Amino acid sequence: MTRQKLKQIRHLKREIELLEEQILNLEAGIVTDKVRGSLPHHPWIETTFHITGFDRKELSQKMEQLKRRLQRRVDDLIELRTEIIEFVEGIDDSLLRQVIILRHVNGLTWEQVAAEIGSGTTWNSLRMMHDRFLEGL
Repeated sequence: MTRQKLKQIRHLKREIELLEEQILNLEAGIVTDKVRGSLPHHPWIETTFHITGFDRKELSQKMEQLKRRLQRRVDDLIELRTEIIEFVEGIDDSLLRQVIILRHVNGLTWEQVAAEIGSGTTWNSLRMMHDRFLEGL
């Protein structure tokens, strides 16, 4: 396990959030066209009408593409999270296991990790313990 791989989980979570936002904010493209037809009343003269609407097919294609990308990222996240959990289970030190889970899996800041662990530990001492452990791998 590397520091870069541990950081990757946070980046994947953010990418998933961005994809979800894109899906929510997806807009259909407006298209216009000309059609020929007659007036609805007598003298039924043939004329050209301009129509405007949404390209539902394009919107559907964009939506499916984003959903496939989102699912790939979610699958990547689940796989990475599982790998990190398995890695953490092999660590003997309970405090270190907590630090890695809180920091990398839960995505907390160092200050939040220290507050969650409590017992007077400072965020800086937890960070240093974490860094020394990863350097020793």
